[in-house]
Amino acid sequence: MIEYNYFIADSLIILYFSNTILTFLLKAVKIKIAFLKGESRMESGSVLSRQQYEEKISHTTADLPFALHRLSYPAGADILFYQHWHKEFEFIMVTRGCLELTIESRTHILQSGEGAFINASFSHSGRSVCSQSCSFTALDFSYELLDENPHSHFSRKYINPVLEGYLLFPEAIHLSGNTLLLCKAASWQSKLLFALREIESCPDDILSKRELFLKSRIYLLWELLFQQAQPDGSGNRRECHNRERLSPVLSYIREHFSEEISLAQLASIAALSEGQFCRIFRETMNQTPVQYIMHYRVMQSCSLLTETDLPIGEIALRSGFNNISYYNKTFLKQIGCTPRHYRTYTVFGISG
Repeated sequence: MIEYNYFIADSLIILYFSNTILTFLLKAVKIKIAFLKGESRMESGSVLSRQQYEEKISHTTADLPFALHRLSYPAGADILFYQHWHKEFEFIMVTRGCLELTIESRTHILQSGEGAFINASFSHSGRSVCSQSCSFTALDFSYELLDENPHSHFSRKYINPVLEGYLLFPEAIHLSGNTLLLCKAASWQSKLLFALREIESCPDDILSKRELFLKSRIYLLWELLFQQAQPDGSGNRRECHNRERLSPVLSYIREHFSEEISLAQLASIAALSEGQFCRIFRETMNQTPVQYIMHYRVMQSCSLLTETDLPIGEIALRSGFNNISYYNKTFLKQIGCTPRHYRTYTVFGISG
């Protein structure tokens, strides 16, 4: 009888762990399927953050702010690259087969000889939509290749409006006429694809030696797209995009307000340069990042003043102020009274 009970107990334990493992495997399969489809949700109630899709490998260096990748996939391949994003601009040119390219929520079908532009920080994924093999060349380059100074007249006129979404470049570049023969009457698509073909034909082993040639062609590509750019008439769309970019930044500030926070840290989270980050933050939040942080710290200190009996110096430190004099000055400016007066008036209802 005892042996029979042990047998039952062992069977139940094995059954429990079998169900647990099966449940885990089913969840893993669900996650994999969602990832392959490029969905932003892994499963109900669990949303992948934008940061999880960031490609961690940098495509450029300070000495060579561009990179050329030649990728080939055999017939029958489906997913060519998963949903991801990076800080560099990117041009793609299909050299064989047919590519379905999804940029954010927009899908483009590119045939051999056609290309596309992907703005910096835009998520994108690709899959083959034909039975034959598929090959394409990807050109990644930093805005610094166009101009290292984000505050220059050139950057403010030709680069920042694209980075910040005020100007929309055409994404898909389809064949229009003969791209092998160019004339003055050639379409902008033909000129752009011809320039991409020139870059694509450049051998890998001499890329660094042809930096001037590559830069000249990238400037030409930028000029052709800039001439076709359209202003984003949807202020709401741009604002939503900016708020989405700033969401992880605000979360970081709320979680680390008591620590030292630098603009470089926040700009990195938003995948922007410091200048672009400050400009977008100010336009979206109607205050600078520093003003937002100071205000949030003061608000947190108000709770500590009324809900605890901690010394004011300790509250200043816990709220992210290393200097009590600066804390008092900031508090007075934002609240209209000193921290001590605020605690006395709020807790005891005493004025004066």
